Amino acid sequence: MTASDRFRAEVNGPLFEITFDHPPAHAFDQRASRALDAALTRFRDDPALRVCIVTATGTRMFSAGWDLKAVAAGEEGEDFGPHGFMGLRRFDLDKPVIAAVNGLAVGGGFEFALMATLVLAAPHAEFGLPELQRGFIPEAGGLWRAHRRLPVNIASELLLTGRRLPAAEGLRLGFVNRIVAGAELMAEARAMAAEIVRAAPLAVAALLEVTRAVEACSDEDAFAVLLQGDLPARARMRASDDFREGPRAFAEKRPPRWQGR
Repeated sequence: MTASDRFRAEVNGPLFEITFDHPPAHAFDQRASRALDAALTRFRDDPALRVCIVTATGTRMFSAGWDLKAVAAGEEGEDFGPHGFMGLRRFDLDKPVIAAVNGLAVGGGFEFALMATLVLAAPHAEFGLPELQRGFIPEAGGLWRAHRRLPVNIASELLLTGRRLPAAEGLRLGFVNRIVAGAELMAEARAMAAEIVRAAPLAVAALLEVTRAVEACSDEDAFAVLLQGDLPARARMRASDDFREGPRAFAEKRPPRWQGR
């Protein structure tokens, strides 16, 4: 187990589980941000770890993001780590991250959920970006990720007014994958992760890599990127034993035996 004064990181078989644990707000200062980024790097670099689940203790807060009390107390600078605040400037995670949002996710907490691959939420969870009401803008990805993950006019409303997005509305708009009773949130996240682990690991990495690479492309440009682009995860997948194992297993009517190579 990796421990920080703000979170815990534990290995659970092929799962890497990060639990924010700094009540009441689970907010992050510079040191905690660097530690969280290092934990995400550990997840990236360990081939045995397939899915990361991120949640928080308690039932009230997922995370308030930036620790404004630390700033008010005199913390200066923005040495958040090589991938920015809370690791939100990462473009190297070719493994899924599931945000299991157990309560209020505001500021960097919402930005982390926006970065995540999948979002599960407790019924009472809410998401907000109140930065404009604090005198600044969300610069850890929330400004544009909100406009990509939500309808543009809804994202603009949330940003301009600070209105919170309830979990039910997030589900209706397609941002939240599932609403799960708080007591069952981690069990459901682990069950979803187990379904992902059944897939070929190199194929999962290739899917996330290609999705990220073509996000802003037209169909024509997306095909060009796919077929001609520099996509190392896709190249590894196509050259792997697993690429041939899938069809073999299907033809032989047996479960595939993924080797990750």
